[in-house]
Amino acid sequence: MAFKYLVAAGLALGALTAPVLADSTTPAAPTTKADASDPNKVMCRRIETIGTRLDTKRVCRTRAEWEAEHASNRQDLDRAQNMRGARGGG
Repeated sequence: MAFKYLVAAGLALGALTAPVLADSTTPAAPTTKADASDPNKVMCRRIETIGTRLDTKRVCRTRAEWEAEHASNRQDLDRAQNMRGARGGG
């Protein structure tokens, strides 16, 4: 029983000292705002197939393509909501 506590204490001590032992000679890669908003950066997302939770596919597009699709979907939704309100159904 005491051995379990000794092992747990050793693991906890190792976890606490790991950042101190890290090599600080290599500089971190600079992250600029331009990198974060690069329209040509390829981003992949998992898209679920409608009707099942198990079937997904991976779709890769540029950031600009994802934003264009999002804008198109939003425009379609707004148009559908405006048509519904104009017909008086609701």
